[in-house]
Amino acid sequence: MTFLTLTVDNSLMSSLSPKDLVSLSRTSRDLRDRVNAYMRRASNIENFLEKYFTPSEVESFRHLQSRTQMIISGSTALQFFERVEYPSSDLDVYVDHDLKKEIVAWLLRIGYAFEPRRNMTLAEELKFPPIPCDDPGYIGRGVANVFNFHKFNPDRKIQLITTSNCSPLDTVLNYHSTCIMNIITHKKAYAFYPKATFNDRRSLKYSTSGTNQEEARQKYADRGWTMVDHLTAGELANQNSEFTTTARYAGDSFCWTVDLLPEIALPDALVEINSWEFCCGSSYPSMRTWSLTRDKLCFRYLIADQKTYDFIKLSLCYMSADEQHDFQILELMRARRVQANIVEPDTWYTMARALFQNIFIFEGCWTPFTLFVVFFLLSILLTKLYI
Repeated sequence: MTFLTLTVDNSLMSSLSPKDLVSLSRTSRDLRDRVNAYMRRASNIENFLEKYFTPSEVESFRHLQSRTQMIISGSTALQFFERVEYPSSDLDVYVDHDLKKEIVAWLLRIGYAFEPRRNMTLAEELKFPPIPCDDPGYIGRGVANVFNFHKFNPDRKIQLITTSNCSPLDTVLNYHSTCIMNIITHKKAYAFYPKATFNDRRSLKYSTSGTNQEEARQKYADRGWTMVDHLTAGELANQNSEFTTTARYAGDSFCWTVDLLPEIALPDALVEINSWEFCCGSSYPSMRTWSLTRDKLCFRYLIADQKTYDFIKLSLCYMSADEQHDFQILELMRARRVQANIVEPDTWYTMARALFQNIFIFEGCWTPFTLFVVFFLLSILLTKLYI
């Protein structure tokens, strides 16, 4: 492919919606290959983050994301899916407040300078107590603090937004409207409402706390989104809509999920444990979730319903208290979500084996539940023998 062809393809395809790109790829084999090549270039995270980091720093940043489950969101993630760059935009990253110090140290090490928002040193800011999760914060629900970092020549800015007593995804899912509900992890990028955001250019307003919500909505209205107060009755009744009232989760079939390039040999992002339900009341729509705390887990998560929450808590009861079991819960949730018509050959076997190991046997030993079942069956047998 010549440089001229690449330039033309980048210019043309960057202005097409995802739906139009799919349609274009179906017109001929040559255009399919060119669209695929363009999408590979567009999903290169090193190219996307080159404004902020060198290629080696991008790799270190992705490792840091994996260790802390830090996510990129805000306008940055939206630009990734839009394949555009907003003038004077910042890199917005979100992480649990308790895990901020490693990220702050890394940013300082690669040459970023702390820029205080108030009359406090960085050391004082790091010791500053987090805002309670239900307090109206800087951007919305769950924000504990915001740390600004600046680097010059060229000028770039990173905002480290920490969350208090809740998952970083809780803040994302309580943004002012749906067009901004997109995230980038160390391995994948997720757009939670892609059809409305990128095809229809609509953004559903959400009921959320925090200051300047209308001002933020207007910013995205100026960028081309129509702000919508409510969905139609038909949309609410349609369970095949991305606004379904059944449980949604990161990476489900309604999401636009992009595998990032270059590939990196790291464990999967734990964000796919999170789930939520869409609720419509008399005011703006909102999210309904249960908060899963750090009991035997490294990180906090959102769970859509009590049944799933109870399932996870029961599974954790039979896991060692000396370790964190986030990846085991991720595999359990993936198996649980598989629908009957798309079951892979070993899915139910995997789920059954995991449940058996968690409930009946742990680390080669019988659990108390197993002993109870054995003694119960023995008592029945002995009773029948003596009658």
